[in-house]
Amino acid sequence: MGTLSSEASEARRNYQREYMSRNRERVNRQRRNWRAENRDKVQQYNREYWERKAEKTKNIRASWADYGIDKKRCRELQEIAKSDEYAKIVLDCALRADRKSAGHIVLSVAEGLSYEHVEFHERLGRCPLGRSDFYGARRLFFHYLDCALRGEETKIQEDGVNE
Repeated sequence: MGTLSSEASEARRNYQREYMSRNRERVNRQRRNWRAENRDKVQQYNREYWERKAEKTKNIRASWADYGIDKKRCRELQEIAKSDEYAKIVLDCALRADRKSAGHIVLSVAEGLSYEHVEFHERLGRCPLGRSDFYGARRLFFHYLDCALRGEETKIQEDGVNE
């Protein structure tokens, strides 16, 4: 179904509203019967939904200590993120942390701006995350950056040993 014109959308909404008001009991009965016959599907859907919800909440709200990043390492990572040398890694880590707000995260870290300054940015638009989730995604970004750099440092050390 393609995009409907505003008149067609309004007509469709009116039809559905009228249909539901006339057939509410029948529709509800059909829904109850389907849920009763497909309990396993309903339970599986509910289980998967809450697992996704818990996983997202767990990752986004973790503290600096949960990621094993102290204040000194955080300052080091901020300086690294500000340099152009690691721009690709910084962007990749921001995309991994939160795809929708990656630009806001990079801007916040690179320019040292708070959420209030990047929430309504003229180029990027409005940040899709609230304040707490934004800072959680920003901490997750630093965790991914830390892991990427440690992996790269290990690779560099291994390359140096092999030469």
